[in-house]
Formats: sequence, C-alpha cells, structure tokens
Amino acid sequence: MLMQDYVTLTLTSGHIGKETLAENKDRFRSYAYSDDMDSDCFIHLLMTGSFFFTSPCSFTIETVNSWQFLYVYEGSFTVSCGGRTFEGRPGHLLFLSPCDRLDYRIKSARCRFFQAGLQGAALHTYWKQLSEDIIYTPANSGASCLSGCMGHLLHHIPYESEADTLMYSKWINDMFTELCVYKADSTRLHEQIPSYIIEMKELFDNDYQEPWRLEQLEQQFDKSRYRLCREFTRHFGMSPIQYLNHRRMEAAKELLLSTSMSVHEIGSMVGIDNTNHFINLFKKATGATPLAFKQEAPVAISELHYPFAPDVRQP
Repeated sequence: MLMQDYVTLTLTSGHIGKETLAENKDRFRSYAYSDDMDSDCFIHLLMTGSFFFTSPCSFTIETVNSWQFLYVYEGSFTVSCGGRTFEGRPGHLLFLSPCDRLDYRIKSARCRFFQAGLQGAALHTYWKQLSEDIIYTPANSGASCLSGCMGHLLHHIPYESEADTLMYSKWINDMFTELCVYKADSTRLHEQIPSYIIEMKELFDNDYQEPWRLEQLEQQFDKSRYRLCREFTRHFGMSPIQYLNHRRMEAAKELLLSTSMSVHEIGSMVGIDNTNHFINLFKKATGATPLAFKQEAPVAISELHYPFAPDVRQP
C-alpha cells in the first residue's frame, strides 16, 4: 500500500493562503508501507518533508502509527501527539514515539522544519538512548552528517527497490548513531578544543575553495603558525593543510560524480588552480586519478553517497 493514501494535512486555524498550504503539501512525500516494516532489520522511510510557514497557524497531520523525527531550522511551534505536547525551537531535534495524529501550532511569524515518519524495530533501541528533545545546533554538532543525511532523505528520488530501502536505512541509521554518540559525550571536545581551532576548522569546512595560507591564519587568529599546526593536529589527527586538502578532495569527489565539469574546472572550484597538483593530490587521497575515479565509480555507490547526481539509469 502507498503511504499517500494514509496521510492527510489539514489546516485547523490561522490565515494562510491556499498556495502556502498547497506548497507545504507538495513538499511532503510519502512512500510504500506494509504492516511488517516494524519487525524487520531495516529502518523504513514512510514520509518526509520540509515545512515552511510565514504566519502563525494550526494544522493536523493524520497518518499510520509511526515514529516521527523533526529538526527545527527556524521559528517555534508546539506539536501534540499521544496526549503529550512538545516544543520545537531552532536547533532542536524531536524524536517522538509512534502516533497516528500530530497537532501543530505554529507560534512564530516564520517557521521552517524537517520531518520524517519512520518504521523499524531498531527505532525502539534508539528510543532508549535518546530523549525527545535534543539540542543539536551547527555550533555544537562539529563535523555532523545530520544535514547531509536529511538532504538525502528529502531529495533522493526513489525507485521503490530493495536498494532504496537499504540506502534510506543507512542514512537514518547514520543520523541516529551520531545522535546517540553525541548525547553520550556532547561536551568533551568543546571543552578541550580552543575556540580559534574550531573556527579554523569551520573555515576549511565552509570556505575550502579559498587560498588559505598559514601566514594568513597566523595573522587572523594572532597565534603563531607553529602553535596553530600543533594544536590542530593534536585535536583532529592531521595538520591544517592536510585537513584542508582532505576537505577539498571530498568536495571534488562529489563534483566529479554529480556534474559534467572538467578536471581543471573542478580543481579550480575546490581551490586548486594547478591541474597537475590537483591530480596528484586526488590520486594520493583516492588511489585513482580524477578521470579514472569518475569513469570507474559504480552508479549504485555514487548514488549512495551523492544522491543528487543526475539519474544516469533513465533513458
């Protein structure tokens, strides 16, 4: 059976246009459902979406009995299910036990959040480890897989095959595994790592295409380059330049598998204008040249890690 036959979104109060309601309904996708999904070894994605409201309102979602996972990007709301009410605030995650009706009250002028309906026996185990309200903002999530996995769940176009079940299950397990580890020890790294080292890592993560030099970082953080290298290596297991090049190679792999840009263009996109240097770094990191990596990567593996790649299986 298809979940779309069992999911309804109904506005109960508020002044939002029909277009806004229709857009939110369109953002919500649903998938195949069967009664035995709660007993096998996989986690199944039943429905997923990203809601966006621009004025206070109330609405109800009715669906099959399923676990609900929510992440709040901005704004605030309350959601009631199973006789309990929970608060959604920016940077907070909600992991709600199975219910078949959720009543929302959007409290802020702008509110945007991710939601996924899930089934699977493993969720009972995760439930024992995780509270219903987890603070997980970008500032304290470090090198989190959360955003990427939520993006996969939102944008991957399924073929309703066994491979899709495996991919969705992997991404969801990755999220919950990270959350369990984070909850068990959420402050240790941030108590030990100096703020300027964290900021330097964030620069590499977000602006890896920039031509960073140790001299520039030395001036920016008012710390000697030797101290920056020593402390960065102690906390992250590699030197700043090694980490920067690692981040660039990860970005290059995604571009190779998801675009038709040339090797030179991709090198420039990730901050390495010298094509020969880019090829040498890439081969050192992966064991293959960029061209060989692109030509020999199986489609199934490419889509597992980079599901936004063009659909080469279609005629």
